[in-house]
Amino acid sequence: MKKLLVLLLSFLIVGMLVSSIFNMSKEENPNIPSSTPTAETQEPPLTKVNYAPIEVDNTTGFETSWYTGASDANVNLQASYNEKVINIEYPGTTLESATFFREGIPFKKGDDYIIVFDIESSVQRNVELIFKNVDNQEILYKQPITIGENKQVRVEFKMDKETCWNGEFLLNVGNDGQEITASYHTITIRNLNIVNATNSDNSIKVNHIGYRVNDQKQAVFPYSQGDSFNVIDVNTGAVVYTGAIKNKVSNSKTGEMNFIGDFTNVMTPGKYRIESQICGTSFEFEIGDHVYKTIATDLLKMLTIQRCGYDLSADYIGDLAHASCHHTDALIYGTDQVISVRGGWHDAGDYGRYVETGVKTLSDLLFGYMSNSSYFEDNLAIPESGNGIPDILDEAKYELDWLLKMQTSWGEIYSKVVTPSFAGDIIPEQDNQQLYVVGSSTTTTADFVAIMALASQIYADVDPDFSNKCLEAAKLSWDYLLSSVNNGEIKNPEDIQAGEYRDSKDSDERFYAAIAMWSATQDKLYLDIAKEVYNQDNTSAQGLSWKDIGGFGRYLYLVNENAKNDKEFYELMKTSLVNDANVLQGIAYSDGYSTALEHYSWGSNGSIADNGILLSMAYNITNEMSYRQLAIEQVNYLLGKNVLNRSYVVGYGQNSPTNMHSRLAKAKNTILKGALVGGANSDRDDALLNELGENTPAAKMYLDRYNSYSTNEVSIYWNSGLLHLILSLD
Repeated sequence: MKKLLVLLLSFLIVGMLVSSIFNMSKEENPNIPSSTPTAETQEPPLTKVNYAPIEVDNTTGFETSWYTGASDANVNLQASYNEKVINIEYPGTTLESATFFREGIPFKKGDDYIIVFDIESSVQRNVELIFKNVDNQEILYKQPITIGENKQVRVEFKMDKETCWNGEFLLNVGNDGQEITASYHTITIRNLNIVNATNSDNSIKVNHIGYRVNDQKQAVFPYSQGDSFNVIDVNTGAVVYTGAIKNKVSNSKTGEMNFIGDFTNVMTPGKYRIESQICGTSFEFEIGDHVYKTIATDLLKMLTIQRCGYDLSADYIGDLAHASCHHTDALIYGTDQVISVRGGWHDAGDYGRYVETGVKTLSDLLFGYMSNSSYFEDNLAIPESGNGIPDILDEAKYELDWLLKMQTSWGEIYSKVVTPSFAGDIIPEQDNQQLYVVGSSTTTTADFVAIMALASQIYADVDPDFSNKCLEAAKLSWDYLLSSVNNGEIKNPEDIQAGEYRDSKDSDERFYAAIAMWSATQDKLYLDIAKEVYNQDNTSAQGLSWKDIGGFGRYLYLVNENAKNDKEFYELMKTSLVNDANVLQGIAYSDGYSTALEHYSWGSNGSIADNGILLSMAYNITNEMSYRQLAIEQVNYLLGKNVLNRSYVVGYGQNSPTNMHSRLAKAKNTILKGALVGGANSDRDDALLNELGENTPAAKMYLDRYNSYSTNEVSIYWNSGLLHLILSLD
């Protein structure tokens, strides 16, 4: 009876400050659960929404780059992306009196050019075609042409003069000496293309891997390349689609004037490239239903490669095979106590293991699995393949098993396992330094609670015993968390060189933990605490990174089938998500590459992936297609549609990193295929970046160099972010 009264009292005081709740001990609050809840655990349902095909608009945002000029003539131009109509009211006195022209055309010495266009005139007449160097007025090519009924003009010439970057296409259409041209008439030009037949410049930016059949498909032109572009079938050479180059955007982050070409309507599976009206080409790419399947597999297998304390043969990871490493017991720093901490993933290019980044990575894997549980089967050639459990869950369990070793008997969670100094460029089994368990915090403890509670739901059907183990561990650390005050920002001891992953607040981790416990148990007490955390700090439901991670809790709540029972809090969480998505939408719409990133800092590629995940979450909750389209654009950026025309995933795309900051890859003299590197970093956090000029645009602050660790390092939680994003969209 006494416990019942206390329970009733606890609901009356739910409005108390969250800090007082957190400092209550288990004895002071007997309502904190300490045994397996009777409510049935459930996997949060995620609903896939069907979406209609996107209609391509080739008119809105289009501005022609072609002009008419006149001295003593009267002419004007009506232009669409694929047709130019020159209205000649009065032709003037000479052929040069009226012109149709376009400047800024590159003609490179030694290259062959093909110029093709269809032309017709409402009267039979003569015109003159000229190519020249605008800077010195040197004539590069000249040819008279007689026109009337529609005809195709094809010109081939070799540029035998010095390279000219400001070339001009000029058509003299003034008075040709005939009486009939003195009155009003029209000249119409269609399908005009200027092609460099010698060199493909690959200046047009596309996703190097490809596009799914039903997705929005866009290319970026980094400078004006005419009015139109063609999509070319690589196998047949046929033009399968012509679209407008439009939507000019001045992009300060890239130092470019960007233009967009949309080819969403190309839906036939195959291999393609894009050619612009004026000399531009793209890398080849694929369109198909499963273009991301192979890269997604390697994004996941990168985690297998990062396994610590496991003998990985070439059968699993090829030329990156390495023996078991760091398998000795670790000394708890500042004590003479040792514990077993074998397992887990090496965090990044070094061999440290960290709870916070591990939880972020696991969150991506488990949420990705919830959104697309059938994507990975049990056949990815990892050590556990063939055991009847999807390999993505096997890989996640390897880290979860390690996390369980980081829990004390009273529920506190140690932060990291590291050595006194970073290892040299050696394979992991050669790193024989003393292992230390360093630090503990409420952030790592709350992280642990969240991921164990989530895991208890995910593994309930595939491994019930492990599911129960995770939930029991989560409850033990939850009890400890409630009696602990924020101590998230833990610095490394002076004699320990390792990543710090300092975090000054723990409200986002507590929010995630409370929501995950509620989701696993349906005990309202956890939801009440989550609400109180949010009331005290409305940023606690934001973020999908290792540092700000509350957004996982927000989404976990929104997709739970019982969430709408509390309409007020549901709408609060939905509004919070939509507001965050709208901020990203505004950033993306002002960027020529539709990149949802305001600042390029260390790990910018991971941030771009996380922002794509958030946009995908917003789409899944609201069915607003614009969020999904922008989420897709974040994938496109990471796979090549960026200012550097680079796929940031090692081993994928025609221009991917070869010198990633990975001690394992460096020692093995190979690449870490499937690893997502950090990306551009305008903060210049490593000395090599000082080689780039001081005016280098933010998005170009990247070096494919091993020692550029702030741009070219690999990390488990960057990989997982891109994998999560692909799973949420595929």
